[in-house]
Amino acid sequence: MDTSAGANESNPLVSNTRASDTSPLIQLHPLVLLTISDHITRHTLRGQEGPIVGAILGQQNGREITMEVAFECGTVVVDGHIHLDQAKFQDRLEQFKEVHKAPQLDLVGWFTVGSPSGPKPAHLPIHTAIQKDFGFESAVLLIFHDEPTAKGGKLPLTLYESIWTNDSAAMEVDNAHLNQNSMLQFRELTYSVETGEAEMISVDFVARGGGNATAIQGPAPVPSGAADKKGKSKEAPPKGTQVNGAGSNSYLSPEDEEQLTSMTAKRNALKMLHQRIALLHTYLKTLPPSYLTDPDLSPTATADQPLNHQVLRSISALLSRLPLLVPSDKTAFERELMEEKADVELIGLLSSITNSVQEAKELGRKHAIVESSKMSERRKMSAHGGGGDIGGFSGAGGADIMNNASTDLASFQDDEKRMFGKELNT
Repeated sequence: MDTSAGANESNPLVSNTRASDTSPLIQLHPLVLLTISDHITRHTLRGQEGPIVGAILGQQNGREITMEVAFECGTVVVDGHIHLDQAKFQDRLEQFKEVHKAPQLDLVGWFTVGSPSGPKPAHLPIHTAIQKDFGFESAVLLIFHDEPTAKGGKLPLTLYESIWTNDSAAMEVDNAHLNQNSMLQFRELTYSVETGEAEMISVDFVARGGGNATAIQGPAPVPSGAADKKGKSKEAPPKGTQVNGAGSNSYLSPEDEEQLTSMTAKRNALKMLHQRIALLHTYLKTLPPSYLTDPDLSPTATADQPLNHQVLRSISALLSRLPLLVPSDKTAFERELMEEKADVELIGLLSSITNSVQEAKELGRKHAIVESSKMSERRKMSAHGGGGDIGGFSGAGGADIMNNASTDLASFQDDEKRMFGKELNT
């Protein structure tokens, strides 16, 4: 990421020197990019005034600086210069530090929107405030480009570190901010994008949301003259009905949208795979014949064009891995697949049988409790009746009949308990 000489000549704030061995190594996380993109989108759609400014939090370990979290900042205009709203910025910074304690994050830089040519004089008050008021001398400036860049495949942003240079020597010096002849300049830094597991989930969710996003137009406004004779405006037809022979728009359900997004992603992946295979095929067709495939050629024959052996070795390694994807013995593979399928279905069947047996045991236990309660009630009734008139039998005869009935019921209850006890044991 070297700054072009033309850009440096037109911008005196950008240094022509390359990053030194003491320059920080930046690790940029996607969450910072998502926050900046969201802030720019809301700022544009809402028509807000003022510059786009935000702080970046991360960790610093020696030369390594990670940019992990970002938040937007308010600004105020003082004497025609843009400054940070110190009170709000300090409160927001403390809140983010309180939330991100493990690991502890601290202020490492700030972001804004600008041109690819580099920082402008309007950026200096905010940068110097972060350095002096918050005690972070090595603050990094991230400029998100507001215009497309000529280089493709790069993120539209540039990272800068601030250095103090001497006007006379045009060299970087230590403690130059204490010298009146020194000036503040910015030097472009290289960076790498690091992604954690949680950020991968967030990025995938945002990508899915972007794929499902559709522009839905709101209902057409009712004209002022469209009213009935009583002065009441006509109600809009219910959703799903037809007006003047035209059906209303029907939108997909969330499940259908998710399935459609998944199928679209798979289609794009297959399309990209086909394009890359076609590219490799075209490249291999342009190569000269080899002595490995043509016996008439000698191994010492020189090719007309130089060969890229690294690409050829990568293609050879890819072809050697293809047999791993296809089983060597298709019959044995299908047999093993059917056995695993049968094992899974058998486990499901055993689980269903176990649940059925458990329910049968529960039913038997409840039935035994109900029958025991009925027997106890009958015994109480027989004991209370004694030798009285029971069912047309009186005196000792009635008592004998009740005793025999109680004995029969007791033996029946014992047999039933034994039967249910065996069933519960099984």
